[in-house]
Amino acid sequence: MAMPKPTKKAPLTPADLAAAKRLKAAWEARARDRGLTQQIMATRIGRTQGLVSNYLNGVIALNYKALMQFCAALGIDDPTTIRSDLPELKLAKRVASLKPAPSESAPIGGVREPTPPRYDDWRDVLAYAQSASLGDGALPEEYAESHRLKFRAASLRRQGLRVDDLRVFYGRGDSMLPRVRDGDAVLFNTAQTTPEDGALFVIERDGELYVKRCDIIDRIVYFRSDNPDGDHQWKKPRRMEDPAHPIDILGRVRWIGSWE
Repeated sequence: MAMPKPTKKAPLTPADLAAAKRLKAAWEARARDRGLTQQIMATRIGRTQGLVSNYLNGVIALNYKALMQFCAALGIDDPTTIRSDLPELKLAKRVASLKPAPSESAPIGGVREPTPPRYDDWRDVLAYAQSASLGDGALPEEYAESHRLKFRAASLRRQGLRVDDLRVFYGRGDSMLPRVRDGDAVLFNTAQTTPEDGALFVIERDGELYVKRCDIIDRIVYFRSDNPDGDHQWKKPRRMEDPAHPIDILGRVRWIGSWE
């Protein structure tokens, strides 16, 4: 029986290396004054000292979660001074730029009252050309807003979902069959990033995006494919807290849509 090919880690890009260089310069300029060492930083973020060192020395690409943790620890208000190309920063900027529609109701006592919501209202959810891979992975640098999908406001309320927290990617590959098929629209909630046994999540690993199922065994969090035969890289579950290849949760999958 042929052995599966070993997993290859995606090589760091020039942007990854430049971000690591800026992070290390900021660390050298600020860490001592803030009482930080690599071990203290590792304890603060619940990771290992080796992983902190890998981020600072450009061994592992600086992802969004790590960027925000370093900025908080170092007192850096603007994370884009370290790295500005991450898709999560672009998404946050787009959401912040969306202004609420002005109320149509007349002012009462000089204060404009909000228009009561109609239960047949529709809400737009940002959909991106970016694929969240079901198999070999998809690079976040491919993010691009494509269009918006409409969902009934009443349905979102019943599910306890806020439209500003929702995103839509499109599945690619067959490793999550039969639940998610190639080309399916996958709506996920960025406010739900706590692991939950049996739930589907959009995750990031080594700078690539995946849709995978969460398993919690003896309090250890793993992610796996529903159809492991569809992807040799995910033949076995992957541990979330892997020092060499940590997994970040971008959001829980709440809706999957496709053509029959």
